[in-house]
Amino acid sequence: MITANDNTQARGRALGALARLFFLALLLVLSSANTFADESAKVLILNSDSKVRKYTFTNNTFKSKLGYNIAEIDLLGDKVNESLIKKTLSNFKPDVIYCIGARAYLAAHKLAKNSSIVFSSALNWKRLPINKNTYGVANELPTGMQLMIYRYFFPAINKIGVVYSESFNKEWLKAAIKAANDIGVEIIGEPVRKPDEVGGALSRLLPKVDALWITPDPVVLSSTQAILQIFSQSNTLKKPVFAYNEVYARFGAVLVISADLATIGRQAAEVATKILENKTILSKIQNPAGSYITLNMVKVDKYGLDINMEAMDSVNRLIQ
Repeated sequence: MITANDNTQARGRALGALARLFFLALLLVLSSANTFADESAKVLILNSDSKVRKYTFTNNTFKSKLGYNIAEIDLLGDKVNESLIKKTLSNFKPDVIYCIGARAYLAAHKLAKNSSIVFSSALNWKRLPINKNTYGVANELPTGMQLMIYRYFFPAINKIGVVYSESFNKEWLKAAIKAANDIGVEIIGEPVRKPDEVGGALSRLLPKVDALWITPDPVVLSSTQAILQIFSQSNTLKKPVFAYNEVYARFGAVLVISADLATIGRQAAEVATKILENKTILSKIQNPAGSYITLNMVKVDKYGLDINMEAMDSVNRLIQ
């Protein structure tokens, strides 16, 4: 006789196998980009803000994989210096522009929209204007993969809540619900129109779910105070928070699945190399090929969560 427990164990083994396949991608990802034969090739790097650690790390990885003539402009998080960018474009005449962050990409799209542009580290890239010469590496891992990993770590979690703004994430939520259904998870969404509606939305949502999922949403995550409120209300009800960026680990997220920064830099370098070598690029916007997982065992123990110990081998950073 096949019992419900047998089915649960079988599903767990299947999810575990799929997750392990994903983690093995880190071992296979992207051999170093080959140096372009023509040393006269030029690459301009636009960095939204070098003070942001992840931008600098990705930038350094990108440069380490290229042997071209490189020029850099750091926007420093300030008002875009269009005259400097125009002057550099005119004098340097880059063959490819690599943009780190959304501000850098929007500047390049405005001032050099006919150039070949590669971007990375841009939240919600689908909101960006994209043309035929645009290529990129997404900042977030595929939704289905994140959900699969959440379930792999915490098999008892069946209902995951999401506070979202319809103006930014309505279509994303529909896709997430479908992906969740495929692995036996229910996503419950609570829409908001303005930042001051988030607190009320959480009050309605948290009692209905086993965990809260933070996703890139400028309305929901409008300020540090808003983020603190989310974690405070979740902590009061002992509801674990899952997040997409390492920064949320210090606020108390139980599980963070973020894109591996070094991998993103290598992917962007490979795309730039293929453009310069006139090679075929199968996917204009690529998903990150590697992940970085942070697990907060302090919160796991405090909330009394059941965790799949087999998943522990996949953790990159353990908070305990």
